[in-house]
Amino acid sequence: MRTVTVFFALILALCVQAATPPLYEPALSPDHSEIAFISGGDIWTVPSAGGEARLLVSHPATESRPLYSPDGTRLAFVSTRTGAGDIYVLQLGTGELKRITFDDVRCNLDAWSRDGRDLYFSSSRGDIAQMGDIYKIPSGGGTAVAVAADRYADESQAAVNPVNGTIAFTSGAMAVTQWWRKGHAHIDETRFTLLTPATLTSATGAGAAPLYKPFLENHAKNLWPQWSADGRTLFYVSDFSGTENIWEKPLTGNARQVTKFTGGRVLFPSISYDGKAMVFERDFRIWKLDPATGVAVQLEITVRGASATSTPSKSSRRRFASPTACSSRMRPVSPATRATPATAAWGTGRR
Repeated sequence: MRTVTVFFALILALCVQAATPPLYEPALSPDHSEIAFISGGDIWTVPSAGGEARLLVSHPATESRPLYSPDGTRLAFVSTRTGAGDIYVLQLGTGELKRITFDDVRCNLDAWSRDGRDLYFSSSRGDIAQMGDIYKIPSGGGTAVAVAADRYADESQAAVNPVNGTIAFTSGAMAVTQWWRKGHAHIDETRFTLLTPATLTSATGAGAAPLYKPFLENHAKNLWPQWSADGRTLFYVSDFSGTENIWEKPLTGNARQVTKFTGGRVLFPSISYDGKAMVFERDFRIWKLDPATGVAVQLEITVRGASATSTPSKSSRRRFASPTACSSRMRPVSPATRATPATAAWGTGRR
């Protein structure tokens, strides 16, 4: 009898787990009040302590990598609605949506500038063999400017130091474009480099050359660099210990493992602008970390509602291949961006 009870308990647990959709690519709002994340290829938000998630951006295309602006009034993200993947910015107070990039290749959103004026992204638009370069573009739209675009060199995943403006970036095209590979061979190993842009190497920037300085090369897969608020420590994901974990490395000193997971995958970390909290994806769930103590907890999140296209193919296109309907906090969206029937039941505002 006991064996039968245990069996049915396991079946029930598996059914409950299967009923919960994958949650990934989280970002914490500047005031720590909510988390934006991806599920079903759409953008959802949930209180930072967990709870019931609400649908924010829904479209038959696939959305990814939501990032809050430093003042919390805008949300930038990548959408495939116009092709391989362009960057869009959503005004959270009005529901206004603006396309920022117009590229034939995917743009990978990396970060906001601390003043909210610019967005940093990585793209293979001007390099060969899908090698990434780093660009900066005004967050209100405009012309993208190359920040790091060495020919025959891979530069991506930019993290801008909030204090001195230097940029930490990842080199290693295989690991960056195929982050989903578990474990690594030598071709998956990456390194971090610190770049001082030309505009910071002289008073005028005229005729100055950018400065590159090696920062971390430890024969491991290191991804998603993130600066602390004081600009003295770089956080990142690494499998140096054999399992992917959050690590930190000060500007001077040795790297230190922050989380102590012995299994599973740690992906897409996002640190708060004040450096006091970090969220990340682990095994298709959202986790929250206190970087000071190393304590990480899984958030209990309930996703209620249907994505615009709730099909496995929509999610898999984003996750394993390298929104006109936007809800508003203050007023209904315009007719041009009206919710589709699949999301109309949610209404057009967050309550």
